[in-house]
Amino acid sequence: MSQNNLETECCQFLEWDTGFFGFRIARVNGNHLNDKRLEEILAWCEAHGIECLYFLANADDPMTIRMAEDYDFRLVEIRLTMERWLKDWEPTTRAKASEEVTIRHAREDDIDFVKEIAKTSYPDSRFFFDPCFTEEQWQAYYATWIEKSCRGEAELALVAEVHGEVVGYITGKLDKQNNKIAQYELTGVKPAVRGTGIGQELFRSGLDWFVQSGVEYVWLATQGRNVATQRMVQRNGFVTRSCHLYYHKWFSTCNQRRQ
Repeated sequence: MSQNNLETECCQFLEWDTGFFGFRIARVNGNHLNDKRLEEILAWCEAHGIECLYFLANADDPMTIRMAEDYDFRLVEIRLTMERWLKDWEPTTRAKASEEVTIRHAREDDIDFVKEIAKTSYPDSRFFFDPCFTEEQWQAYYATWIEKSCRGEAELALVAEVHGEVVGYITGKLDKQNNKIAQYELTGVKPAVRGTGIGQELFRSGLDWFVQSGVEYVWLATQGRNVATQRMVQRNGFVTRSCHLYYHKWFSTCNQRRQ
């Protein structure tokens, strides 16, 4: 099999992740493993000098899970994908989760505030649970992501404001092939106001925007350990679409491992 076919069929080099984290990083294309595919994946990674490999596995495939474990893929996340059709969502009549908060579109002068919130918002992430990524790295990863979203990479970028202070945000994207489909990406709320309905109001305001933009179907991904988010989205009519297991495989010994 040619090297080009290996690239197409088994793995993809992740240029942005590599530049950001300072490791050569790739991901497996597809969600299943067998003897032949695993041989191709390992050969591709060796040929490309990969140090860290991401793999999102179907949770209902015993062979894939056993092979991942046997070859030192480390489980870092249970990934739940949840979905909702929006035909019955009414922006003008839906219940308010908080009366004190103002939800508006993000502005340039919000970026420093949302970046600070992002640094404390993702202790459930797979990067937090992989000790080869330092705390500074995973915090900077999400801070950079929310900055890029607020600068135009996400069609939806809302912030929550209370008494003039930015206390939360939510972002989402429209599907490039079908703008009736959308995805929620990032959400974060300042620790001091969590549990007060602000995250819920951000989430519902995002659904308002999607409906007003002609979106009919929304999905999101969250962690199995993030029960608070699961409960919140379930209260707003989302149901589970799929369950995957996220693995990281390290080919090198990272020298910055957290204890």
